[in-house]
Amino acid sequence: MVKRVSNWKKKNLFTLYAPDNFEAREIGKSVAYTPAELEGRTVRASLADLTGDRGKQHMKLVFEVTDVKKDKAETRLKKFYIPGSYLNYKVRKGNTKVDYINDLDIKDAVLRVKLMVLSRWYMSQSQKKEVSKIVRESLNSHKNNTAEDFMQMTLFGKLGTEIYKKTRKVIPITRVEVHHVDVKKRK
Repeated sequence: MVKRVSNWKKKNLFTLYAPDNFEAREIGKSVAYTPAELEGRTVRASLADLTGDRGKQHMKLVFEVTDVKKDKAETRLKKFYIPGSYLNYKVRKGNTKVDYINDLDIKDAVLRVKLMVLSRWYMSQSQKKEVSKIVRESLNSHKNNTAEDFMQMTLFGKLGTEIYKKTRKVIPITRVEVHHVDVKKRK
């Protein structure tokens, strides 16, 4: 009688590591028959898991496996987002919200950037247009950055703070939240 071997026993366990700008921390494990099967897979993690800062628990990151060497898989940051439930919590009755969604063509990638600007006061249409114009100019000033640099600025609040300082001259601003950055394609 032939003994059956489970398909799971044929698979190998691979450890997934974050990119170097996250200190190459371990972000998970995955199983596959061959390293080639693993390439292109995605894994999710929160920024709090990578930095140890529990205040960043709401920030979610999606990594894509790019290279596999033996049992170690390297990844790249593919997407950053904040869940809608957290954003809904920040928007209150009586607030004015300006949404901004646009593609940003930077040095080594095209990024889809979504952000919102909140104010406790009513904003007229001209003020909303002025805020959108300031946001667009601020984002365009970062066209010479790499995707990694841009993501670091976004994740650790430097981009939001920069936009906040510029837009508060138009109307008092409560919050600027960059809530989604997606790497659409690599050059």
